[in-house]
Amino acid sequence: MLFRGTTGVPSRISLRKRTVKRVLLAVVLLSVAQMGVMAHYVVQTGQVTNQVAELKGLKEELSQSKGQVVEFSEAIGKMRQRVLTIQSINEKLQVMFGLEPEQTDNADVNGRGGEEVPFEAVLDGGTGVPDFEYLAEPGEGENPEPPMATDVKHGLFWLDQQTVRQLRLLDRLEKVAGERVGRWAATPSIWPVKGPVSSKFGPRISPFTGKKAFHAGVDISAPRGEEIFAPAKGKVVVAAYDSKMGNFIRINHRNGIETTYGHLSKILVRYGQEVKRGDVLGRVGSTGRFSTGPHLHYQVAVNDKVVDPLQYILD
Repeated sequence: MLFRGTTGVPSRISLRKRTVKRVLLAVVLLSVAQMGVMAHYVVQTGQVTNQVAELKGLKEELSQSKGQVVEFSEAIGKMRQRVLTIQSINEKLQVMFGLEPEQTDNADVNGRGGEEVPFEAVLDGGTGVPDFEYLAEPGEGENPEPPMATDVKHGLFWLDQQTVRQLRLLDRLEKVAGERVGRWAATPSIWPVKGPVSSKFGPRISPFTGKKAFHAGVDISAPRGEEIFAPAKGKVVVAAYDSKMGNFIRINHRNGIETTYGHLSKILVRYGQEVKRGDVLGRVGSTGRFSTGPHLHYQVAVNDKVVDPLQYILD
């Protein structure tokens, strides 16, 4: 019954039991359906939340990976600069040691070539968008390699090739250096005594005859008694007196090189003695007929031919 206020006439509504059952059943079904929808929403919301969390984690991992790749790429760049520096030094050593430049099949690992296609020909219908399926290498259309990863791969390949080449070159340089250390030790390279050159090597007017003569060495002025040093490793083959040269010494440095020291006031080595660069040989004097005052007559011969001694003085 429905009452319409305190003065209205009540209305009576009559429903069949079947209708009531149907209505209640519909309400129950709607409630169950609503609960199902809510449960599905809750489940989907949880899945979406998990997916979002997973995507966030992947994003962080990708960001970290990208940072590591960048650091790795920078490290490769620094290593490349070091290798280029080593290469420059090795090339200079090659020149100094007189080695021929190494011939390699892969002198330039960055060679370029191949067929070219105009860029406009690969644009998609004039839209200005490149057709990447056409540009891709066979088998690379689906998963093209990132440019940075390609740079890292090329950098590693270059470093590997150059490291092998430089190690091979260092082996050659080490072998040659070992062979030439002994030769360098026996090559005259320092002043036997310090002082001004009073007479150079070559033609001159003889101070004794007043005529043209050939001077076979250099005369180095120095105070009497000044020490005379060996300019290189060698063996004393003469330690004697000559009427013209006075007290003089001759050293065989092997490799065809001999040095002579004349007009000494005193000889401090003996015949057959082994000397090394910097050892004291004797003292400056003015002995012998061909001397006008204290000085050292210094002479260098290569394969029995006299040469300018100044060519063998580096300091």
